[in-house]
Amino acid sequence: MNETPQNRMSRYDKSKEKNKEEEKTKLKQEENKSVEEEPKKFLDSTPKKVILVIILLLISIFIYSQTIGISIIDTKEYKVESSLLPDSFHGMKIIHFSDLHYGTSINKKQLDKIVNKINKLKPDIIFFTGDLVDKNIVITDTIKSEITDSLSKLNKDTYKYAIYGDEDSKDVYKEMIESSGFTLLDNKSTLLYYKDVTPIMITGFNIKDTNPNYTIVTDYIEDLDPTTLYKIVLIHEPDTIDNILNYNPDLVLAGHSLGGKIKIPLIKPLFLPENSKKYYKDSYIINNTNFYISNGLGTTGIKSRLNNHPSINFYRLYKTEVTTQ
Repeated sequence: MNETPQNRMSRYDKSKEKNKEEEKTKLKQEENKSVEEEPKKFLDSTPKKVILVIILLLISIFIYSQTIGISIIDTKEYKVESSLLPDSFHGMKIIHFSDLHYGTSINKKQLDKIVNKINKLKPDIIFFTGDLVDKNIVITDTIKSEITDSLSKLNKDTYKYAIYGDEDSKDVYKEMIESSGFTLLDNKSTLLYYKDVTPIMITGFNIKDTNPNYTIVTDYIEDLDPTTLYKIVLIHEPDTIDNILNYNPDLVLAGHSLGGKIKIPLIKPLFLPENSKKYYKDSYIINNTNFYISNGLGTTGIKSRLNNHPSINFYRLYKTEVTTQ
């Protein structure tokens, strides 16, 4: 039976239409497959992206901690009040700095900037609580000259006191610190008079002694009741404050801890040294004693600081009146 032209045309149209439908179905299947595979591709690449971001973040933190983290110097200000403070000391300004660790992150240029920063604050008293040169630095004549030249530029009308740190080479440190105009308190108490007949007492302890004697000597004081004197005590290692609390000091200043160098919110600072495990925060009030710990200015060991800039402490003393019932 012969196929008519009409039948052939009809069959051709049907075949063509079937092919179109098949192409549409295939195209739709490919689109669906592409849509299904897209999230999978994204999920496959996400861990790599996260890892890359974490690596970049860690590199940025590392670079920051070794550059900006050790170069920005903060000034931490505190108001210190006491009824024992003589009237003449009311409003007195004190600068406390510590742990230069010269030769690590602190050089001559940076030390000059620190000295200028201190002089601009016009302190009446300056306290240094030890660790002038880092233990890993060989103290040459050049280093001695650089340090004494810089520290000698501190205002000459300012009272300046210093103590030994655990890394200070005893004889060399004594030479440098005294040549810079500081009074070195080596397990010694001294009276400071200021525009009045009533002094305050300043005591400094020597951490370099094999068996440090934490006794605040008062038997040299004549015609004065030690219990009525305002007492400032300088120590290097914060945890040693427990040895002197029985003397009821009014203000205790320490260094050594460097604030732990690395501070992460909600956890204890990292890299705290020995004898700074109990007390490591910026400040404490223990009974009636105001206790402040310097963050220090240099670095030791790991040359990094994170969330813990180098700093100097700036205190203002205020006399408060005793209220009677």
